[in-house]
Amino acid sequence: MLVLIMVLLFTLVLLLAFYVINFVLSIKDMGKNKISAFECGFVSVGKIQNSFSIHFFIMMLMFVIFDLEIVMFLGILVSDLSSYVSFLLMIFFILGGFYKEWWYGKLVWVI
Repeated sequence: MLVLIMVLLFTLVLLLAFYVINFVLSIKDMGKNKISAFECGFVSVGKIQNSFSIHFFIMMLMFVIFDLEIVMFLGILVSDLSSYVSFLLMIFFILGGFYKEWWYGKLVWVI
């Protein structure tokens, strides 16, 4: 019990020390660019009519979806044979969504 308390205390002291060192050594520049909000590379002041290409959003969405599918595949790989039907159903929906995106021309890389 005493060892656990000492480890916890040491962790908290180390955390506080790193926090203070980071604060002391950090650059404190209060310029306009430093305190302004970062808006994905766009200037956050000025005209609001700057166009944002929807292709970037679609590619990001596809990346997130396929990333989640990889996690689902890994879960299916370690399970038993009774999940084979759910695996085929998921493959069917994945390929159906991919075909739909291809059919509507959303997989074009030209901006």
